[in-house]
Amino acid sequence: MMDTTQYRPTKAIIDLSAIEYNTRKIVESYPEYKYYIGVIKANAYGFGALNVLPALLKGGINYLAVSLAEEALTIRNEYNDIPIMLLVPSEPKALEICAENDICVTVAVKEQAIEAAGIDGLKVFIRANGGRDLFGGPMDREGFEEIYSIIKNGSCELAGIFLHNYLPENKDVTDAEYAVFEDMVSDIDLSSIEIVSTSNSLSLPRYPKKQYCNACRIGNMIYGIENVNLGLKDTFILTTDVKQVVTLNKGQAIAYGGAYTAKEDGERIAVLPIGYGDGFYKANAGRDIFINDNRYKLLTVTMDITLAKVDKEVSAGDEAVLIAGNRHLDEIAEATHSVAEEELCVLGDRVRKVYLNGESVISR
Repeated sequence: MMDTTQYRPTKAIIDLSAIEYNTRKIVESYPEYKYYIGVIKANAYGFGALNVLPALLKGGINYLAVSLAEEALTIRNEYNDIPIMLLVPSEPKALEICAENDICVTVAVKEQAIEAAGIDGLKVFIRANGGRDLFGGPMDREGFEEIYSIIKNGSCELAGIFLHNYLPENKDVTDAEYAVFEDMVSDIDLSSIEIVSTSNSLSLPRYPKKQYCNACRIGNMIYGIENVNLGLKDTFILTTDVKQVVTLNKGQAIAYGGAYTAKEDGERIAVLPIGYGDGFYKANAGRDIFINDNRYKLLTVTMDITLAKVDKEVSAGDEAVLIAGNRHLDEIAEATHSVAEEELCVLGDRVRKVYLNGESVISR
């Protein structure tokens, strides 16, 4: 594969010591759980799963969660012992390979349960539907117990049950999800099930631990995206250098479709070597970046180049901070009508990743 990161100044800087700190802080702040499930789907939110895993394990993660069988197999090739679960129901053709590699799969509906039940030695989680689940499992006791019975009486092994909260910021919605869940499992002895999880990064700090719950799933929090007054550290910045500064005359247009037209003589436009070909979406146009600690507005994003309107304080070679830590991500999400995680997950291989351990660079 062609290396497109060797000469470009564009880079994502990831602080592994901050990730380890955040993980340990979360585990220490919520000590009532037996299992701390680190969510490393989408290549650990774009951070690089295999690179961040040592920091997570040092911080106290003792279980892993991904979305795809392919993601799980990549981890299993390097880590033989740590348990791995799939958060998303997998294709039937992946079930055998998951059983062979000790990867726990998830089922949400009866048809998926029947497929999984026929695989000898396969470990299975049941994904409960509290009312808004993407996979639309049953919301009544009878329907859930049917899935439970299929798994319990099959050749597979029941590994656990989990509930995903979709709007933890809304107490009424979340309380209703918990009520649905508790009714569905009311005739099941949850203490006999190895893992029961109803908490994720958004609900964990907002709601008391349920007595029947012994596992929490933490993704956003370990990367510092969801901070919630724990004093979690920033783990990530995205930077590049100003490639050049273009000066426009009044009425002069620049970029595809005349994306920007100068309103007066002498307007200065910074050319930045990053674009949507790197996963830096066009939706970023209109939001702020930082150069020399000053804010400047992005004008447009092309495949390889992004333009920002700047002043005389900016020169070629100056560092441009495109994502200035985790709180900036919240601002970006609001400006782009997105979510904080998106900016991280979508960055492609053309963006070089630099890993730090505190102040020390440990890999590029």
